[in-house]
Amino acid sequence: MQIFLVLALIIALIAVVFTIQNTALVTVTFLFWDLNQSLAFVVLLAILAGVLISLFVSLPGKVKRTMENTNHKKKIKDMDTELMSTKVRLEALKQELEIYRNQVDPTAGEVVPVGTPQVSSAKSFLNGIKAKLKP
Repeated sequence: MQIFLVLALIIALIAVVFTIQNTALVTVTFLFWDLNQSLAFVVLLAILAGVLISLFVSLPGKVKRTMENTNHKKKIKDMDTELMSTKVRLEALKQELEIYRNQVDPTAGEVVPVGTPQVSSAKSFLNGIKAKLKP
């Protein structure tokens, strides 16, 4: 970006030197206007017109980029919100998992469902007795 600024300043300096060296009166005719001014003024006027035209030509692109940036910022905000809700849900699931882990029968290593008879615990108890009775 700084290179473009330096180049623009060099071009402006060249234009100023050119206009200072060419101060003769010229007549410019455009449609029904006649303009009798120094060549320096006419060249500076032409440069100004070129700058304005280039600004107007680049304006739609700048507006489009600004709108895209706004849309991207909105998407980022929505994704951040979704990420935070997912993190909250993950923490809730971790807590729920911890509750289920606390219900694990240490001898069988199985999860005991809440509100169901503990058949698996009884099976592991019987398997433990059978193992002790074997010679």
